[in-house]
Amino acid sequence: MKTPRLALALLALGGALLPLSTASALTLAKAATLGLPSPNSGLNQGYLPFQSCSSVGNCAVTGIYLGAHSYATGVIDYEVKGVWQRPISVTPPNGYSALKGVTMEGLSCPSNGNCVALGQYASATNQLPFTVTEVNGAWQKGAAVALPVGAMTTGESATPRSIACVSVGNCTIVGTYSTNTIKFATEGFMKNQVHGVWQRAVSLSLPPGTNANPFVTLPQVACWSPTSCVGVGSYVDANNVSHALVVPEVNGVWKRATDVGLPGNASAFAGAQFNEVTCTADGSCLAAGTYNTITGAVQPLVALSVAGVWNRAHEVNLPNAAANPMALFYGFKGVACASAGNCSLGGQYLDQSGHYQGFLDNVVNGNLQRAQVLTLPSGATQSGHNGGVVSISCPSVGNCVAGAAYLNTQNQYVALLATQKNHVWSTGSTVSLPGSATTVGVAGGVYSVQCFTVTTCQASGSYQSGASRYDGFSLVTGA
Repeated sequence: MKTPRLALALLALGGALLPLSTASALTLAKAATLGLPSPNSGLNQGYLPFQSCSSVGNCAVTGIYLGAHSYATGVIDYEVKGVWQRPISVTPPNGYSALKGVTMEGLSCPSNGNCVALGQYASATNQLPFTVTEVNGAWQKGAAVALPVGAMTTGESATPRSIACVSVGNCTIVGTYSTNTIKFATEGFMKNQVHGVWQRAVSLSLPPGTNANPFVTLPQVACWSPTSCVGVGSYVDANNVSHALVVPEVNGVWKRATDVGLPGNASAFAGAQFNEVTCTADGSCLAAGTYNTITGAVQPLVALSVAGVWNRAHEVNLPNAAANPMALFYGFKGVACASAGNCSLGGQYLDQSGHYQGFLDNVVNGNLQRAQVLTLPSGATQSGHNGGVVSISCPSVGNCVAGAAYLNTQNQYVALLATQKNHVWSTGSTVSLPGSATTVGVAGGVYSVQCFTVTTCQASGSYQSGASRYDGFSLVTGA
């Protein structure tokens, strides 16, 4: 499967374990199938990970479907006032190769009828980023995203990774590309749209002592104003050590990326990386990722920033974890903050019984609590290798909803929405899939949850609709 500023305290690993509840705060209607353009053979490996809603009933979802000749093709489903419209088959810029396919990489909808979808297309000689823009309800043809000066002209493999639009015409894209300086070296880029005009992309400036090929990753960006953003990811230094990085944009200027200090038990070869980031309206942010300890265990870590200053990252203390929990964040929307220093996060890990479990953790008033295992319905034993927590949304402090998947007694993956009420996580409710479908399959699940109130959320994802077919679904929760 696929915001007044608080003086944040140092993260405390000894926070109390929050209690669990079996009561769900949500009512789940049966999920509805999202349409695909014709002809189609369903979603490509269940890939429908990006949803953005400007208000209740005004959402867009994007992913990849198998179109004519089973070519990987971008799709956009969107709704207007709760009514899903005819799905859009994405048209990349001129010169694209349908045979080589399209990948969708992000989506942001700052207002009703105005969205920007992000993707990658292949030409005869390059792989390049592009955007598809909705303007006042009308979706446009794809437009190429110009890369920084010095990008390879032949053999380029540029991958856009994330987009954030704080208002119509003010968006930011981050991703990676290759330069002519050292062929196939992976560098990072950032690109801003200001008042509807895309500015020249800039190359990520790394700390001194980087590898000749820094192998940059920039999986996510978050913004709280048109000129204030932060991107997160990783790079490799001259000693082949991977560092977790943050790169801030301040008053419209992208600054040099900086390392974030690691927990005291980090290995000298920590392999640290940030996978996800979220920020509140005052610019306080939370980043989540993984690192290797001195024993070689892959552990989750989080770091908080306030006023642009990042605290040292801290280890997420997992319950009943294996010696190497092989923790991961899926990299979609697994972190959320309702206000500065009040956040939730989730992912997956391996427990001492050799089972893959989902985990949930809270940051309360700047203090990291002990993580807890995702509590599963009766009869389930584990989340499974393709399960766990994927997405989280927190409409108010201590009240969140998490999208997840787990294995049921028939060893089938089932989608789940877990709820947190007043800082207490419940077991949640299983998602009733469209028609007679019983499983989301190994590639499906709840990819995105976006909540407007503590009881009203919109969730989307994919499910197994046939022996080898996946389709998308959407549902709206109620009280």
